[in-house]
Amino acid sequence: PVPAPLLPPGLGRLRLRHLQLLDALERLGSLRRAAVELGIAQPAAVALVDDLEHAFGLQLVVRAHSGTTLTAAARGVVARARVAIEEVAQARDAALRAASGGGRLRLGASPYLISALLPQLLVALRAQLPGTVVDVREGTLDALVDELAAGRLDALLGSADRSLLARAVDLEADLLGVEPMAVVAGKGHPLHGKPRATLDAVLAGPWALPHASSHIRTLVDTAVFDLGRPPLQPQVECRGILNLMGIAAAAGLLTVAPRTEIGRSAWRRRLAVLESPLRIAPPPYAIVTRRHARALPQLAVLRQCVQLAARELVGAG
Repeated sequence: PVPAPLLPPGLGRLRLRHLQLLDALERLGSLRRAAVELGIAQPAAVALVDDLEHAFGLQLVVRAHSGTTLTAAARGVVARARVAIEEVAQARDAALRAASGGGRLRLGASPYLISALLPQLLVALRAQLPGTVVDVREGTLDALVDELAAGRLDALLGSADRSLLARAVDLEADLLGVEPMAVVAGKGHPLHGKPRATLDAVLAGPWALPHASSHIRTLVDTAVFDLGRPPLQPQVECRGILNLMGIAAAAGLLTVAPRTEIGRSAWRRRLAVLESPLRIAPPPYAIVTRRHARALPQLAVLRQCVQLAARELVGAG
């Protein structure tokens, strides 16, 4: 395990109550209201502010008749303070569960990976951590990155989008491999069953696609842009790859889908892969954790189990 960083004496004397006060000041904008929320007298809150500013060697709080505000330096501190508070709360939860023979993992994933990867992952995980409760939370990649960075998730499964991961500090991704994507036509579409299609025929649609803010939609828009064509105007917009595949299959539309999923028997004769100049280039899947938490035993086991499950999924693609 990586040793914890040595703290200067002033920082080492801080308590969680100091961090809770910063959090309350940022949210409430009032020293008096922050003191009430923490159940302490206002002079005690002032003393906590003095401790904080001495420990950091910086002014963190500006007090005025109109209220209390945090300096720019304090806003950088309070974001990490919230993670620290969340981690301590989770440490208590982990201790209680360990004492009763179990543990807890909070795992975020996209709807597709919950369906395609999570079942195999849980089989492997239960074999090694039989008493662990796995709290699975569905969401978009950007939302899950925010949850992980804030300490409300232990790990997330998603695409390794470099620009998205780079916006959150102290995150580290273990790559799991690439699952190829393809353009598919639902039964009833004029291109269904044709081995190849021209670019014009594919761009003509009609399309069912994720919403414009989604990661997969960005991949599609980028592929179209790279070919020098205007953006697609989908007939249907919907969240979730499996939902889009079902809509395309029933309504005779075009969409994009992972080749592994297309090969499953449920889609046989309902969806057909189209070979065309429109190529979707997805980034690899990854398991993402906070760097300082990587040494936790449960996360080490989780990463091993994810690698095993991903080999089956990506290899099939």
